[in-house]
Amino acid sequence: MRFVSVQQMRAADAAAMCLPECADLSLMLRAGNELARIVAHVSRLRKTRRVVLVAGHGNNGGDIFVAATGLYRDGFSVQVLLTCSPDTLKGDALTAFRIMERAGVSYLACPAESDWDDPKLRTGFLLRDGVVVDGVLGTGCNGAPRGAAACAIRWINEMRRCACVVAADIPSGMNGDTGEIAGECVTADCTVTFARPKAAFAFSSCAARVGSLIVADIGMPDSIADTGTLSEVAGVQQLIAEPELRRWLPPRPWDANKGTFGKLCIVGGSRSYPHAPVLAGLGARASGVGLICLQVPPESRTAAAIHLPEAIFREQSLDFDGYNAVVFGPGRGAPSAEDRFSVRARRLVIDADGLNLLAQTPNAKPEEGTEWILTPHPGEAARLLNVSVADVQNDRPAAVAALANRYRAVAVLKGAGTLVCEPDGKPWLNRTGNPGMASAGSGDVLAGLIGGWWAQGIPAFAAACIGVWVHGKAGDLAALVEGQAALSARSLITYLPWRVTPPAEKRGS
Repeated sequence: MRFVSVQQMRAADAAAMCLPECADLSLMLRAGNELARIVAHVSRLRKTRRVVLVAGHGNNGGDIFVAATGLYRDGFSVQVLLTCSPDTLKGDALTAFRIMERAGVSYLACPAESDWDDPKLRTGFLLRDGVVVDGVLGTGCNGAPRGAAACAIRWINEMRRCACVVAADIPSGMNGDTGEIAGECVTADCTVTFARPKAAFAFSSCAARVGSLIVADIGMPDSIADTGTLSEVAGVQQLIAEPELRRWLPPRPWDANKGTFGKLCIVGGSRSYPHAPVLAGLGARASGVGLICLQVPPESRTAAAIHLPEAIFREQSLDFDGYNAVVFGPGRGAPSAEDRFSVRARRLVIDADGLNLLAQTPNAKPEEGTEWILTPHPGEAARLLNVSVADVQNDRPAAVAALANRYRAVAVLKGAGTLVCEPDGKPWLNRTGNPGMASAGSGDVLAGLIGGWWAQGIPAFAAACIGVWVHGKAGDLAALVEGQAALSARSLITYLPWRVTPPAEKRGS
């Protein structure tokens, strides 16, 4: 999904409003209802029904009023704080406010800076694991926030010590084009942006403020949302986002059997890393693949018997003709100096020590009729490219593109802001995931996810993007419940998958 500038998004909004299906309050209602749906999901995860929403005077405030109305009608305890007086509201925002007011939602106007210093506001609204929704400023923010808006942003950040913060469209105080932060700026746990990701979200310097990024589909036609130049931002042009991923997944037919959804073989495991291929298998199971086979040593078979009883086993072999995809490398163990890469499979995901084996095999590339997906972390990528880790990290988009072109494979460069690139293509950026995922076994789960979707016949690039997004989203959900420090590979498996699942095919269709 393409990144757009603030001006492109404004032009798209204006054009959409001229369409009959988007006239009146339609876009604002869809945006507010999507925001309410996601806030409700976050609230359920945190086992709370209390939500405080902070609204400014613009259209972002209108989205907040719609969301507050929906949450209130669904039985949540809702309080709205305004940074302006209601009589200054205009247009759709005013209409949405009046609907909220008639619904009976409680609100408090705090238009003066001194209002935000009131001890009652600071002690009476402590949420204790509740949710705060930021709708103070939108993408039109330029320069440092002032007055009540700046005070509201400080208040939201203070509440984050005991509450989860969800930003509407963009964290208040962030420049939508450059990501520049000139003054106060909200630090969100999650940002729900509407229609298209804003250009600011491509910059790694903004990631900690944005948190987990969700692109909400508000029904704006692609023909309007994607007008204008597809420009490069921070070395990337596209974001991996859920609305697009869902379109890549085929329906699951009613008359399906396990063969319909592919056979995946996972090759790896060793005495030191017996569980790695099992974690990959658990990731693959969440993808919906039809059959999982493990080619592993006895130590891994014991682990699989306990944790992955669905898997079958096979003896050591280099013949993978009966499999739709193969994952090679999780827990395999470091190759010896004389080892060379010689695995042959129609679709091959190369991970972990499989990548190290590939790095010491000169001129290795997929043979005609075969495809590869590479899943390196920065250290493995450096070995594959024969450069330093610093070289990789200093220009990650260039590194992932170089990997894809050198090996004629889809490359997945893992890390903060995972990138996916196909040969002769532009990198796509992922903005799900968090630092809690920097733990052993997380990459094994990802390799299994990607291999599972690829085995079902989804194209390599799409399978990699889906796997990366869902993997990160599972990590974000786990962090909301368990906290980042406690997050583990098993936590990821608990929350796989999130929403990116193919629909069932209707009978008779």
